[in-house]
Amino acid sequence: MENSNNGKLYEDLPEEFIKWAYRLFLDREVENQDAIEDKKRRIKNCRDLRDIFLNSEEFKAKNQWHKPLPQLTDKSIVYVENVAPGRELALLFNHIQNTWSYLGKTEPHWSVLSAENFKQDNISQTINLFNETGKNEVSKLFASLDRNQLDYKSFKSAIEYGCGVGRVTRWLAEKFEVVYGYDISSSHLKVAHQYMTEVEIKNVQLNQLVALRDLKKLPQVDFIYSVIVLQHNPPPIIAFIIKQFMNSLNSGGVAFFQVPTYKHGYKFSLKEYLNDLNKEAENNQIEMHILPQKDIFTIIRQMDAKLIEVTEDNWAGEGYISNTFIVQKN
Repeated sequence: MENSNNGKLYEDLPEEFIKWAYRLFLDREVENQDAIEDKKRRIKNCRDLRDIFLNSEEFKAKNQWHKPLPQLTDKSIVYVENVAPGRELALLFNHIQNTWSYLGKTEPHWSVLSAENFKQDNISQTINLFNETGKNEVSKLFASLDRNQLDYKSFKSAIEYGCGVGRVTRWLAEKFEVVYGYDISSSHLKVAHQYMTEVEIKNVQLNQLVALRDLKKLPQVDFIYSVIVLQHNPPPIIAFIIKQFMNSLNSGGVAFFQVPTYKHGYKFSLKEYLNDLNKEAENNQIEMHILPQKDIFTIIRQMDAKLIEVTEDNWAGEGYISNTFIVQKN
């Protein structure tokens, strides 16, 4: 918005502007004065104010379909090397586990939804808001199942892969007799266990995946859910996990999962990836990866399942084509 008096963007924004930005973009009041001071240091004008809120993880989580979806007009081919199960695949798994174990100890909530107000310094004041986002995701999930006329009323058991601190798990527990929450980080699971105790949820079983081989021990269930999780694993791990999803579904069971499937210039070479790990100490940074649609379609076909729906989503952020898949086991 321009100042009608001089035609220029407002400088030195009044605090009231920042407070109203929270109300307009995030549907809530600002958590404290420190948050206002932080924004005042980072924002110079109205354009900055708008951009910082529109690009925040909290806004994206609450307004999943607000941003225009990217259009796939790029002809460049991404290279993704296949890796057979074995020592190399286990190395990839261990590396990702180390990263998320560290994040679980330092920023368990922020590592799930990367918004400043979900960092440890703020989470005591925003925890209810954080947990409420999980309820919204479960509502969207069942709207998708209803849209595709999938009969889930007989479903009794579910897996959430990458359950983190239980943000979504808690709400899935209201829909199924038993929910198995799996994560590679014991630190995240500790927070999830505390949350389940606080809200008196008794039908959730939380489990840590200590090694790659543990994925082959997933129980047989009627439903599997995994969103904003697979994208943080190298492509061979994503493929391996999806195969285990298909193995764990009962006949007629449904999997609902999200994977980025394209990014211009993306390349995965096992040798280069491992060399980079050897050159650098563990930096514990969140990684983003893709697995092309054609690879996912092949897995679904090979594992005696059928694709019910694939839609584009905004979960992976700028520059990525990301898809949500609904798959049913034959």
